[in-house]
Amino acid sequence: MKVLKGVLVVLGVFVVITSFVFCPSWALAQQQKEVVFAFIDAMSGPFKEVGTEGFQAMEYAVDQINAKGGLLGRPVKLLKYDNQFRPDVAVRVARKAALEDGAKLIFQQSSSAVALALSKVAKELNVVHMVAHAEADEITGSEFQPNTFRTCFSTSMHSGVLANYFAQTPYKRFYLINMDYAFGHAVSESFKKVFQRVKNPEAQIVGDDFHPIATKDFGPYITKALAAKPDVIITGNFGPDLTGFIKQARALGLKAIIGTYYLDTPNWANQVGEAGIGTMVGEIYLATAKTKANQEFVKSWQTWFKKAYPNEPNIYHVPNASWHPGNAALFAAETIKKAGSADADKLIPVMETMTYEAPAGKMTMRACDHQVQADGWVAVLKMDHQFRDLYSFPYLGEATKIPVEKISVPPKETGNPRCK
Repeated sequence: MKVLKGVLVVLGVFVVITSFVFCPSWALAQQQKEVVFAFIDAMSGPFKEVGTEGFQAMEYAVDQINAKGGLLGRPVKLLKYDNQFRPDVAVRVARKAALEDGAKLIFQQSSSAVALALSKVAKELNVVHMVAHAEADEITGSEFQPNTFRTCFSTSMHSGVLANYFAQTPYKRFYLINMDYAFGHAVSESFKKVFQRVKNPEAQIVGDDFHPIATKDFGPYITKALAAKPDVIITGNFGPDLTGFIKQARALGLKAIIGTYYLDTPNWANQVGEAGIGTMVGEIYLATAKTKANQEFVKSWQTWFKKAYPNEPNIYHVPNASWHPGNAALFAAETIKKAGSADADKLIPVMETMTYEAPAGKMTMRACDHQVQADGWVAVLKMDHQFRDLYSFPYLGEATKIPVEKISVPPKETGNPRCK
């Protein structure tokens, strides 16, 4: 009997030891029960609002995915990380997301500098990096990393929307004012390039200026612009750098049309107020795009938001540029279903040629540079708009489509060595 007890004790110890050696840890086992999406964006500082709205879009998308059974028979878990709008912080929290929290995909909205940093660490960690709203050409061009995919426009494509729109107008004098960092310089260079290709013969760029990020005083830049007498100002500014610029420009007497990349965000349009009347927006998605899928999506978004955030004002009841992370999440989810896996090695080859039916139309990923190809949309802010029951301030008129073939950058011009 003593021998038998001894054998049982030894066997018990063996089972315990082998369970630690051969079985995953409890935490890892929990992670394997979920597909983890990590959203890494500014959750503090002057661009906190941008990150907060982007996270809400991710929440909507994840709720839609989970309502349909999740992915691979597992629910999707959404985690949020504050990158403080800094590349070094973004890299640090990305490591935590992937190595400690089990994230298979990392999603990021703003800052091209952050995107470039995350693209490198995503390759190192072998997770998929979804760029939802950072547009510098280098991300899918000269600084391309194979684990990174962009579901928004590159700067050149976004500039193509604006340039092609204005090529159909009689305006002749154009002035560029942008934020003094990677994306702002990319806006300037790409717009000038596309502008020269599609402009009217008499049209010209009469100024090109940069201001510090989060500046409070646009006076010196507006004064220079006034002296140049432009018909059109082009700016890729966003957040407080967009609203502050427009309000100060109008207050100082600037009458030029202002062509923007991001004034479709209702909160920003509200802050600008009547100064925004006549301002133009070009984007990959606008809430006033007249497609059946988009009309259904807008209703779905409004129903979800009222339930998820009942105490938030109706300013957030219309999807806008901050919807892009949600769109990226749905794009990734469809790819995971098709690939049968959320692991990067299996996901990347499928995502490289993925086509997804987004609310405003078809989006197709280009294999060589991982840059999505899609139509663009243009709208002018006016008082008489379809959301006037919600908003008393100027907002988007009906959107006009700019076909993808007019804005797509030829592969050989991307700067990506994989694109010939």
